[in-house]
Amino acid sequence: MAHKSPETDNVKAANEAYYAALSARDLAAMAKVWTCAPDNILIAPPVNPETHVGWNAIRRQWEKYWPLFDAFSVSMQVSTVNINGPVAWVHGVETSKRRRKTGEVTTSTNYGTNIFVKHDGRWLMVFHQAAVLPDAAS
Repeated sequence: MAHKSPETDNVKAANEAYYAALSARDLAAMAKVWTCAPDNILIAPPVNPETHVGWNAIRRQWEKYWPLFDAFSVSMQVSTVNINGPVAWVHGVETSKRRRKTGEVTTSTNYGTNIFVKHDGRWLMVFHQAAVLPDAAS
């Protein structure tokens, strides 16, 4: 069971800020969510994921990926928040909806994991991974 602390709400808020920036496709907001360091890791997109190491690589991935879509949203139903000192990790089920510029609409249910570190009193992301959950009907 996850340890409850006064910081749990702060970690949840940082997690929500990530998904808000992601859904808005807002690089400036993303830069406020991440530590923007060479050791940041993004493993995405959830289908055929690639590992992007370092803030510059992560930023380039979004600059390449986001323009493919007219609409894009991702949210997470948080199942667990764990905090151990200056490190927190969140995992849960993501719902992703995308509409390509071609009009094609796709959705996916993903398992997401996010890792944050406390830096100058703020929880900032250092790691995100999303993996598509298999369709229950298949």
